[in-house]
Amino acid sequence: MAKRRRGKPNNLKRIVHDRTSHDLLRNAQVAPVEVDDPYEEGARIVVLRSTRHDPLADLMSKGQIDQCDYVAGRHWQAAWESAEIGGVSAIDPTREAVDGGQLPEALTDTQRRAMEDLEAARGALGREGHALICDVLGRGMSIAEAARHRGLCSEADRKYAGKRFRECLSTLAVRFGYANAQPA
Repeated sequence: MAKRRRGKPNNLKRIVHDRTSHDLLRNAQVAPVEVDDPYEEGARIVVLRSTRHDPLADLMSKGQIDQCDYVAGRHWQAAWESAEIGGVSAIDPTREAVDGGQLPEALTDTQRRAMEDLEAARGALGREGHALICDVLGRGMSIAEAARHRGLCSEADRKYAGKRFRECLSTLAVRFGYANAQPA
């Protein structure tokens, strides 16, 4: 008589690591995102990503902007960061001090391209749209803070600022070539 095996059948996968988080901070702003599993080749897992200081990720997770708007916003942010002149550079105390080094180039090609992208964005967005994008994506303000900065304090005003911000992202998507212009 054959012995009966106890336990799980061989065709069921055994969970090796349970990485599920069951505790979040009280005021956490997170969105589920699917990523590659670092422990298993080809597998995907769902993780929680913080969206507290990332308006693009927050709007994307809520379905308020599409992928083209998201990528255009990231493009603008990269240009904003690259266009910075005289950025902070750390001094490496482990290296020997050297006199007579060459001065760095005033503007690198990356900075020049970034400035061209920002200038094109400014032309496409107009003065107010550009200022709104600079406040939210460049200076890290929330949309509500940017609205208050403009004297827009009511809930309707905040919604207007959010709608205007999404319109600006759509304009950037067209300007940077991530989307086609909507027919008039």
